[in-house]
Amino acid sequence: MGWAHARCVAQTRCVLTPFLDARSDQGVCLQVAAGVLFGAAVCAMACGVVSMLTASVLTSFALIWIQCITVEQAFASIKGRVVLATVAAYGLGDGLSSTVVTDVVAEGVVDFGSRLGPIGVLFLVFMITSAMSCIVSNQATAIILYDVVKHCKMEDVSTLQLVVMVVLGASSSFMTPFGYQTNLMVWKQGGYQFRDYTRMGTPLTLVTGLLASVLCYLLVKQDPPPPPNPP
Repeated sequence: MGWAHARCVAQTRCVLTPFLDARSDQGVCLQVAAGVLFGAAVCAMACGVVSMLTASVLTSFALIWIQCITVEQAFASIKGRVVLATVAAYGLGDGLSSTVVTDVVAEGVVDFGSRLGPIGVLFLVFMITSAMSCIVSNQATAIILYDVVKHCKMEDVSTLQLVVMVVLGASSSFMTPFGYQTNLMVWKQGGYQFRDYTRMGTPLTLVTGLLASVLCYLLVKQDPPPPPNPP
């Protein structure tokens, strides 16, 4: 009896790149190659040789070419929910800008921050961003709050410094277990409770925000002053 008349048929396909033992010689070579490609991409972006998009695409193709990952693994790493949330955040940010909500929030931040000084303003922006990132994804938080801080005009604080604090604050979601994927990964496995994140994450966020505010104020260059008006 041929396979067409069989009751149970198993369909298989050949995988050209099987999983390798990380301790084997070929596995070690692939690990080193992946690390070298990642380092080269970061250096190229930092030196301004290529853009982030170009470096990411070229590195991805190189990893597939050396058979470090398969095409299926590359496409599986694209998270549709993250992409959708990021795209939707752009629309929300544009909506807040068009309805002048960002201007009102920016004025409130400037009015309150003028009493705190430049480092206090940077710390305030960091804490607002970090608190929002504990609830919303960090990509959406950065996109939404960027539309706010770009309207903040202060004498001793540049827009670049505010943007840096938004980026750092969006990546400092320590106070809740669902602030980032790694928080969720260790929540149940480590036997933690919600209050453990709040108890340990709050002082960690405060210390990180204070250090980031001081270093950002001292190290990040100010925006160039506008050219003087001709007489």
